[in-house]
Amino acid sequence: MTGVARLVYWEAIILLSGFFGLIAWRLFTGEISLNGLLYGDRRDRRKPSGYSAFFSPGRTQLLMVTILTAGYYLLQVIHDPTTFPNIPVAWVVALGGSQAIYLGGKAQSILLGIRDLIDRRTP
Repeated sequence: MTGVARLVYWEAIILLSGFFGLIAWRLFTGEISLNGLLYGDRRDRRKPSGYSAFFSPGRTQLLMVTILTAGYYLLQVIHDPTTFPNIPVAWVVALGGSQAIYLGGKAQSILLGIRDLIDRRTP
Protein backbone atom coordinates (compact mmCIF):
# COMPACT_ATOMS: atom_id res chain seq x y z
CA MET A 1 0.00 0.00 0.00
CA THR A 2 1.46 3.35 -1.02
CA GLY A 3 1.66 6.34 1.29
CA VAL A 4 -1.32 8.12 -0.28
CA ALA A 5 -3.48 4.98 -0.19
CA ARG A 6 -2.59 4.41 3.46
CA LEU A 7 -3.48 8.03 4.28
CA VAL A 8 -6.83 7.75 2.49
CA TYR A 9 -7.51 4.46 4.32
CA TRP A 10 -6.89 5.98 7.75
CA GLU A 11 -8.84 9.13 6.92
CA ALA A 12 -11.83 6.98 5.93
CA ILE A 13 -11.54 4.96 9.15
CA ILE A 14 -11.38 8.14 11.25
CA LEU A 15 -14.31 9.73 9.40
CA LEU A 16 -16.56 6.67 9.68
CA SER A 17 -15.59 6.17 13.33
CA GLY A 18 -16.48 9.81 14.01
CA PHE A 19 -19.88 9.41 12.34
CA PHE A 20 -20.55 6.21 14.28
CA GLY A 21 -19.40 7.77 17.56
CA LEU A 22 -21.52 10.90 17.07
CA ILE A 23 -24.65 8.93 16.27
CA ALA A 24 -24.06 6.52 19.18
CA TRP A 25 -23.52 9.47 21.56
CA ARG A 26 -26.72 11.20 20.43
CA LEU A 27 -28.68 7.98 20.77
CA PHE A 28 -27.25 7.46 24.27
CA THR A 29 -28.00 11.01 25.44
CA GLY A 30 -31.50 10.99 23.94
CA GLU A 31 -30.93 13.69 21.31
CA ILE A 32 -31.97 11.11 18.71
CA SER A 33 -35.18 9.49 19.89
CA LEU A 34 -36.23 6.03 18.78
CA ASN A 35 -39.69 6.35 20.30
CA GLY A 36 -42.32 5.44 17.75
CA LEU A 37 -39.78 3.95 15.33
CA LEU A 38 -41.98 0.93 14.70
CA TYR A 39 -45.28 2.81 14.78
CA GLY A 40 -47.21 4.25 11.85
CA ASP A 41 -50.09 6.70 11.55
CA ARG A 42 -53.48 6.03 10.07
CA ARG A 43 -56.62 8.09 9.74
CA ASP A 44 -59.01 7.80 12.65
CA ARG A 45 -61.99 10.10 12.76
CA ARG A 46 -62.62 9.24 16.41
CA LYS A 47 -59.43 11.07 17.43
CA PRO A 48 -59.38 14.88 17.67
CA SER A 49 -56.22 15.06 15.55
CA GLY A 50 -57.72 12.76 12.91
CA TYR A 51 -54.87 10.23 13.21
CA SER A 52 -53.98 7.37 15.51
CA ALA A 53 -50.70 5.54 16.00
CA PHE A 54 -50.50 1.78 15.53
CA PHE A 55 -47.77 -0.85 15.68
CA SER A 56 -46.61 -1.40 12.11
CA PRO A 57 -45.56 -4.96 11.28
CA GLY A 58 -44.47 -3.68 7.85
CA ARG A 59 -41.95 -1.31 9.40
CA THR A 60 -40.70 -4.04 11.72
CA GLN A 61 -40.05 -6.58 8.97
CA LEU A 62 -38.53 -3.90 6.74
CA LEU A 63 -36.10 -2.88 9.50
CA MET A 64 -35.13 -6.50 10.19
CA VAL A 65 -34.57 -7.42 6.53
CA THR A 66 -32.61 -4.20 5.91
CA ILE A 67 -30.34 -4.82 8.91
CA LEU A 68 -29.77 -8.44 7.88
CA THR A 69 -28.96 -7.44 4.29
CA ALA A 70 -26.63 -4.65 5.39
CA GLY A 71 -24.94 -7.02 7.86
CA TYR A 72 -24.43 -9.63 5.15
CA TYR A 73 -22.95 -7.01 2.84
CA LEU A 74 -20.66 -5.70 5.60
CA LEU A 75 -19.41 -9.21 6.37
CA GLN A 76 -18.65 -9.76 2.68
CA VAL A 77 -16.68 -6.49 2.55
CA ILE A 78 -14.76 -7.42 5.72
CA HIS A 79 -14.01 -10.86 4.26
CA ASP A 80 -12.53 -9.40 1.05
CA PRO A 81 -12.07 -5.61 1.16
CA THR A 82 -10.30 -5.47 -2.22
CA THR A 83 -13.44 -6.00 -4.34
CA PHE A 84 -17.11 -5.14 -4.24
CA PRO A 85 -19.00 -8.22 -3.09
CA ASN A 86 -21.50 -10.00 -5.26
CA ILE A 87 -24.91 -9.96 -3.63
CA PRO A 88 -26.93 -13.14 -4.20
CA VAL A 89 -30.18 -12.64 -6.09
CA ALA A 90 -32.10 -14.10 -3.14
CA TRP A 91 -30.96 -11.22 -0.89
CA VAL A 92 -31.99 -8.64 -3.48
CA VAL A 93 -35.38 -10.33 -3.90
CA ALA A 94 -35.87 -10.48 -0.13
CA LEU A 95 -35.04 -6.78 0.24
CA GLY A 96 -37.26 -5.81 -2.68
CA GLY A 97 -40.10 -7.98 -1.39
CA SER A 98 -39.75 -6.42 2.03
CA GLN A 99 -39.99 -2.95 0.51
CA ALA A 100 -43.08 -4.03 -1.46
CA ILE A 101 -44.78 -5.35 1.69
CA TYR A 102 -44.03 -2.12 3.52
CA LEU A 103 -45.29 0.05 0.66
CA GLY A 104 -48.39 -2.13 0.33
CA GLY A 105 -49.16 -1.50 3.98
CA LYS A 106 -48.65 2.22 3.50
CA ALA A 107 -50.96 2.20 0.47
CA GLN A 108 -53.59 0.36 2.48
CA SER A 109 -53.36 2.98 5.25
CA ILE A 110 -53.74 5.75 2.68
CA LEU A 111 -56.67 4.06 0.95
CA LEU A 112 -58.41 3.45 4.25
CA GLY A 113 -57.76 7.08 5.10
CA ILE A 114 -59.36 8.20 1.82
CA ARG A 115 -62.35 5.93 2.48
CA ASP A 116 -62.65 7.46 5.95
CA LEU A 117 -62.73 10.95 4.46
CA ILE A 118 -65.34 9.91 1.87
CA ASP A 119 -67.47 8.26 4.59
CA ARG A 120 -67.23 11.43 6.67
CA ARG A 121 -68.57 13.60 3.82
CA THR A 122 -71.38 11.23 2.91
CA PRO A 123 -74.55 11.94 4.93
